[in-house]
Amino acid sequence: MNTQKILSIFMIFAVLTGTMLALGCTEADNENDVIETEHDEETIIALDEIIDIEWQWSGLIETLPASQSVVPDPENYTITFSEDGTYSIKADCNRGSGSYTLEDNKMTIAPGPITLAYCGPDSLDSQYLSLLGNVTAVSMDDEQLVLEIGENGDMMLFTKEEIVEQ
Repeated sequence: MNTQKILSIFMIFAVLTGTMLALGCTEADNENDVIETEHDEETIIALDEIIDIEWQWSGLIETLPASQSVVPDPENYTITFSEDGTYSIKADCNRGSGSYTLEDNKMTIAPGPITLAYCGPDSLDSQYLSLLGNVTAVSMDDEQLVLEIGENGDMMLFTKEEIVEQ
């Protein structure tokens, strides 16, 4: 194994470990969360709006610093939710799966097994996996899936690719 491949594997493990630690430490005390935004009350997502669709990561909106970016090759970064609470993902040259929970518009995505190939220096696989591990809510904007990240208002934008049954 070359050094770059070992470093890549180490980085992916570090991202996944950090994500799992963050998921375990981010449960808020609901008694202190008295104020709910109008957006949260209006966006209850029905499961049938998101399942059995291959969602392609098309953009990222960040608040600090404020920026919006387009994902090159969105077909390389996908997520498909299943009715049974599981998902499958494509993170560039890697594939994986895990579980998710959805209650009203609140969503969590738990990491699961994933291949750990090095996808190259221009790959967004590590960023994609890290962002998915920090999803807190979901909404729909027209035909676009919006996954809200953390508490600062960052959003991952997904476009739909219908899965064709064979």
